[in-house]
Amino acid sequence: MDILPAAIYAIGFLVAVFGGVPFVQAVLARFRSARGGNAKGAGKVIGVFERAIIVPMVFVGAYEAIGLVLAAKSIARFEQLKDRKFAEYYLIGTLASLSFGILVGLLTHMIARAI
Repeated sequence: MDILPAAIYAIGFLVAVFGGVPFVQAVLARFRSARGGNAKGAGKVIGVFERAIIVPMVFVGAYEAIGLVLAAKSIARFEQLKDRKFAEYYLIGTLASLSFGILVGLLTHMIARAI
C-alpha cells in the first residue's frame, strides 16, 4: 500500500474516532435533561471505542458487523432502556455516533481509493 492512501486512512480514522466527540456532544446538547445517572464521561469513552470499531469495518466493507456494536450496547443498557427518556437519549447518541463514524469512514475510503 502506498504511503498516501495509508496516511489518508489513518487521518480518517482519527477524525472519525475523536472528531465524533464534539459532533455527538452537539447533537445531545439539546437532550441533556433526559440523561441518566451514568458515570461521568462514560458515554464519551464508549463512543470513542464505538467509532474505533466501526471505522475499520467500513474500510473493509464489513457493514453487517456494525450491528454487533449496536447489539452489545443494547444488551449492556437493557434495563435502562425501559426508561423512555433515557432510551431516546441513548438512541440519539448512538445513532449520531454511528452516523458520524460511517460517514467519515466512507468519505475516507472514497478519497483513499481515488488516489
